[in-house]
Formats: sequence, C-alpha cells, structure tokens
Amino acid sequence: MAYTDYEFYISKYYGDTVPETEFQKYADRASDRIDMITFDRLVDGLPEDERANTKVQKAVCAVADCLYKINQINKASMEIVGTVVREDGTVTGKAVSSVSSGSESISYVTGISGSSSDIYSQAAMDKKVENVLIRQVATDYLAGIVDNKGVCLLYAGL
Repeated sequence: MAYTDYEFYISKYYGDTVPETEFQKYADRASDRIDMITFDRLVDGLPEDERANTKVQKAVCAVADCLYKINQINKASMEIVGTVVREDGTVTGKAVSSVSSGSESISYVTGISGSSSDIYSQAAMDKKVENVLIRQVATDYLAGIVDNKGVCLLYAGL
C-alpha cells in the first residue's frame, strides 16, 4: 500500500513527472523501497507528527519520480533495439553512434549505451547506481525523521 496519493503528489509535492494513470503503481513501488530503506518502520503507520508525515510522503513522491524516469529510459532503450529491416540496408528506429569512412563502418546505439549522460540513464543501466540514487533521494527527506516510537527512520540498529 502506498504511503501517499496523487492529490498529495500534485498539491503538496508539486509533482508533474508521473501521470495520474500510473501514479498508484509507482507510489506502491516507491513505498516498498522506502520500507527497505527504513527497515519497515512505517508498516505500522505513518508518523503522527504532521511534519514527519509530510516528509515521508514527499520521500515517496521523490522515489516514485525516480522510478518513473528510470522506467521511461528503459522503455526508450527497448524501442531503439532491433535489426535492419529494409532491403536497401537502411535502418529504421536506430540511432547512429559512430560512422567511419575508411572501411565503411557504421555503429548503432544498442540499448541505452548511447544515453548515459545523466544519473537516471546510469541507474537504468546499473542496479547498484539505481539503489544509491533511490537511497539518496529518500534520505534527503527522511534524515532526522522519527517514527511513532521515537526511533529515527534511517537508524539501522534494533
């Protein structure tokens, strides 16, 4: 179950990345990631303190944005993977990554190899980078926030 809803996403987080039709899916996934980061300290309910509650919901929104962007990059990369389909040798749906004239060599972008210029592209290529990105985004909101028992959400002890 997601720790926030679309109304909070657009009215308090001021999000505009995840479409309303897909928000529930990404909010659920983001909430699962927040549970991993907080050692399931939120499964009994969000903090009663209004500031802490808002911070947790903003963390979920930020992680949902990240997951959505990473998924969009993965979808885009799948669209450019394929084969040459025309008889004359022309390529459809492919991006050229390099051209050599000496022996007539043309290389095409495969997957997301040609678009690793930002952190979301790197996260789409490497699960470790994705995990670090998600943890950092969540930590920006969750640092110093305590649950209803007074335990810091990011505290790794018992």
